[in-house]
Amino acid sequence: MIYTHFLTCLLPLLARSVHALVVNTFDGEGFPTCANVAQILYPTTVDEVVSIVKGAAASNTPVRALGGGHSWYNTSCSDDPKTVVIKTEYLNRISNLNMQEGSVDIEAGVTFLQLANWLHQRNASIGYTLVNWNITIAGAIAMGAHRSSLREDSMVAAGALSLDIVNGKGELVHIDRDMNSDTWLAATTSLGLLGAIVRIKFKVRPDFKVYADQKILDEKD
Repeated sequence: MIYTHFLTCLLPLLARSVHALVVNTFDGEGFPTCANVAQILYPTTVDEVVSIVKGAAASNTPVRALGGGHSWYNTSCSDDPKTVVIKTEYLNRISNLNMQEGSVDIEAGVTFLQLANWLHQRNASIGYTLVNWNITIAGAIAMGAHRSSLREDSMVAAGALSLDIVNGKGELVHIDRDMNSDTWLAATTSLGLLGAIVRIKFKVRPDFKVYADQKILDEKD
């Protein structure tokens, strides 16, 4: 199992330096976002993320969380070659769809496309169209990603109703949406500085159809 492999590898990692690894962007090999990390881990549960961060905190080992690798900047990187990177792609459960409340629970590695397909099968939607197929919603929230809209909230974070974050001590912190709270406002565009988002309650609505009309006009028109 991925987690068993983590347990056997992390202890020696925390005690000594290892060969540097490269974390690539979504473009793949040859497009590094972090060129010098000690280990790349792939947890499958929130509890595993908690254990990773607690173990790293106990040995003063830097930890960074990374989603689909779409960030244009090296925010997920550290100058410390002992840094452990948590990749969230296998932390991707979707559950608890509640159309009366208008919400669904998703984990950190869930992408826009995964959620759109899952909701479409259940006649629901988050109301966002897609730009890149493998952007994670947690990453979009942490990085302040947005769409363009004159009538609706433009930031992806505006769809979040609550966040579960693993802070730097390895504690699982639950934060409910409160637009008057500095904690909530900071958490919804934190750049990962407050910890790793591991679970989100997100707004949903009934499914709908989108009509697109493309016209090519002459310059004189």
